[in-house]
Amino acid sequence: MSKPDIVALDDASTYAYSSQIRIEGTELEIGDLLLVFDHDDEQAVNFFERVYGFNWPGVITHQIDGPVPADIHEYENLAEDLANGKVAVAPEAAQTSFFVDDNTVRTLSLYEHSYRDGQQPILIDEIRDPLSRSPSEQTVTLCTDGSDVVEELFETSPPSSKDEAEDVLGFLEAAGYDTDGIPDIEQFQR
Repeated sequence: MSKPDIVALDDASTYAYSSQIRIEGTELEIGDLLLVFDHDDEQAVNFFERVYGFNWPGVITHQIDGPVPADIHEYENLAEDLANGKVAVAPEAAQTSFFVDDNTVRTLSLYEHSYRDGQQPILIDEIRDPLSRSPSEQTVTLCTDGSDVVEELFETSPPSSKDEAEDVLGFLEAAGYDTDGIPDIEQFQR
């Protein structure tokens, strides 16, 4: 494949220094999620990779809960994979980080994957030490709709305190979710 058309979408002087680019019509921003599909089954996601940056040869990514910490997708290959459906982009809808306790930071990231049958929320929940940039625990949850996201955050992995419940509630509100059906956060006392 020939060199794809790449455009910087912010005020950077070139795409290698940009935080948001367009490659052959597909927009990518630092923080977005790449869904890398299985070669044999285009419905099964092999890896989830967060976009960390752009450089001259390609897009720098980091696998979520995977065996390879970092990868570079060369622009030519990425454009081809995007065109043939081997890779899809899920833009980040919301992200927040907060202290669970003195030794734990929790980061919640919500992505919206658009596909031919609709949209699918993808929730990434990460736990790390406050002095570390690398998570000690990461989970990816594929949700069917917003109620699945709420259920995951308040029932499957419920907050351990009122403060944490307030942070999770703020995250859902920032993502545009209706929070009327959420349990009373007073029940999440330590």
